[in-house]
Amino acid sequence: MAPNAREMLDFEVQWYHLGGGPSEQIHERFGMSDRDYFASLNDLLRESPPEQLSPSAVERMRGVVRRRLWMAK
Repeated sequence: MAPNAREMLDFEVQWYHLGGGPSEQIHERFGMSDRDYFASLNDLLRESPPEQLSPSAVERMRGVVRRRLWMAK
């Protein structure tokens, strides 16, 4: 996994329970729009979900990602 990918997952682990990372921090830290960030995160969750999270927590994170993608359209 690319270092930036691990950083994105670690960042979102801190924020998903609050509805996802703040747009400003996403842009500052990763240089991405919300749409691009959450689309990339969606792919990462499919390929290699965070091992430190339980399967139910990963599902909750996926739900946050889907909502944020919907909101970014």
